[in-house]
Amino acid sequence: MKDILCRRIALGGMLQGYFHNLRGILQGLFLELQVLLMKKNLNYEPEVYERINKVISILQKLQNQIDTAFDEIYNDNLGPWDLKNVIEKEILFWEAFLTFKHKVKKEIIEEEKVLMEIPYNLLRGFFCNIGQELFLNLKENTELKIFIKKGKKVEILWNKDLNEKIYLTLEKLAEKFFSLAKIQIKAQSLEIQFN
Repeated sequence: MKDILCRRIALGGMLQGYFHNLRGILQGLFLELQVLLMKKNLNYEPEVYERINKVISILQKLQNQIDTAFDEIYNDNLGPWDLKNVIEKEILFWEAFLTFKHKVKKEIIEEEKVLMEIPYNLLRGFFCNIGQELFLNLKENTELKIFIKKGKKVEILWNKDLNEKIYLTLEKLAEKFFSLAKIQIKAQSLEIQFN
């Protein structure tokens, strides 16, 4: 478990370099495609122009995603952040894993609006670590309910047991995040009480 957390920390430190390299590659692709479009002596079929423009549009979307991710990772503003919005973004992020997207029923119930005043990247990182262990290991046809309660409390419930190793990993994460929140893990629930 310690090795897993150390790798995550190391990867986090390298992210800035990865983003820089990805941006450079995208800029190179944009440039090459734009040069192709500007060449007057090439007689492309209209479909070729259409496809090149479509690729440029797709690359622009990828660039926007990278820029958004970079901004969120390095956003250490203190907020206040609407906890429901943060959790919704986290759910959307993990829905890139199609089993979680299509085979897990998700519901967020905001019993009371909770605003958090901690660095944004720390809050997202916290939920990202929990999501990596919990969301990606939920079984098909699981019902997941997330309650946001007064007093900066979040309760996550699911209706199918997880592999025992997942519970152990979540307990280790709870120990690592003790300065941010008290986390209690039970058979089909996880309770978070932010400090």
